Amino acid sequence: MSYSLRVTLISLTLAALTLAAVVFAPRVTEITVVDQSPNGSSVALDNPISITFSRPVDQHSAERAFVLYPTVKGRFEWRDQTLVFLPGEPLRPQTSYRVTIRSGLRDTHGYTNRTPTSWPFRTR
Repeated sequence: MSYSLRVTLISLTLAALTLAAVVFAPRVTEITVVDQSPNGSSVALDNPISITFSRPVDQHSAERAFVLYPTVKGRFEWRDQTLVFLPGEPLRPQTSYRVTIRSGLRDTHGYTNRTPTSWPFRTR
């Protein structure tokens, strides 16, 4: 077998292996919210807000991505992959709230989410 044929075969083999590695490589998916509370229309005024993520996230980026509207002051706690927001004052009665996790949330490997997540709830 000639030298040029061997180089061509090796090049084609390496190109095929590279293509296979790209096609079959694991894809990073969006970080999703797998559980959230509160939900519904009869939420207690002292209810904490909890968000469980699909994988470990950078806690600081999750806290920055968290938005509660209307705004309520409070503090964050973490329980494994669950972010818990503890309101510093009671929520307003008969008020519709919206929790949003904005884009920019990062996982512990540096992947940054591009899709926001949001859900409503209403107090008693």
